[in-house]
Amino acid sequence: MKLHHSLLACWTVFALSATMADAAETHSVTGVVITSDGTPISAFAVAVRESTRAPGLMLRKHFTHGEFRIDGLKSGHYELYISSPLYVPLRMDLTLTSGVQDSDGRIAILHAYRNEGPSIPVYTVSAKRLQQRIPAAARNAYLKAAQYHHDGQLVQALIEYGAAIRMYPEYVEALTDLGAILVLCNSPDAAMPFLNRAHHIDDGDPIININIAIAKVEQADYEAAMKLLRKVIEDNPRLGFAQYYVARIQFIQGRYGEAARSAAEAVAADPDLLEGWILLMQANEELKNRAAVRAALTHLRDAVNDKGISGFFDDQIKLWAEAHT
Repeated sequence: MKLHHSLLACWTVFALSATMADAAETHSVTGVVITSDGTPISAFAVAVRESTRAPGLMLRKHFTHGEFRIDGLKSGHYELYISSPLYVPLRMDLTLTSGVQDSDGRIAILHAYRNEGPSIPVYTVSAKRLQQRIPAAARNAYLKAAQYHHDGQLVQALIEYGAAIRMYPEYVEALTDLGAILVLCNSPDAAMPFLNRAHHIDDGDPIININIAIAKVEQADYEAAMKLLRKVIEDNPRLGFAQYYVARIQFIQGRYGEAARSAAEAVAADPDLLEGWILLMQANEELKNRAAVRAALTHLRDAVNDKGISGFFDDQIKLWAEAHT
């Protein structure tokens, strides 16, 4: 079963550096794009358009080796789209303010459509799930769906997951993965019946519970999401990814001190969780904790450990310090 990492694309694993370029007050936007294990994305595209209800032109540029820069943007509100084959596209909002130099250095993480996720912790599997006898035909449909899912062919994946479920309505893995795709496609209401059915079969599975919590966040039901995550953490205190989602909810709600503490707990449980380090940096930026921001950036630079983009991190550490002295 796969933990639905792809929703991070909707949640913020991205922030940008924007600097004033010249007297005409145009801005230069830079960023780094990596995978969840810190590998720079070899080839990707960045599209930019002004945030407006009216149709408009979109600037689109292609980049390689994990780093990009877009010059000549005027002050205003923009939408950025980052895409690369086999990865979930990322969208973010960006505001460029006249006379302001933004030195907040951050990173974009693109996730595979089908992500293996963290190791599933040991838990007591329900008797109902242990008694399942999945037909070979249903299993074959599921495996075909998983390959489509991995390749980003989501429509075909949905069809095959649906076929597996029709052949075996209590197929937990198929129910969970189908639900995950629907959440990714901004349809959490459609996803919940499948995720709830999986939960009914095995309510102790932490991966199912985290997927439901992510769907609840998409529905803005933060209380229900937090309740599920707290239960997961109570049963699995070393599952850093669950703690990360707690921190994300706190950050969304503007509870930056709590978010920083929860993010610190997440990376203490899982030091390789780059999303946790990025969120720790973001929360401490809001708290104006320069030392903590620099420490998080330094860890990210060392974790990525790629000479081609290490200069970006060095520049951001320096810019952030200079902008806040």
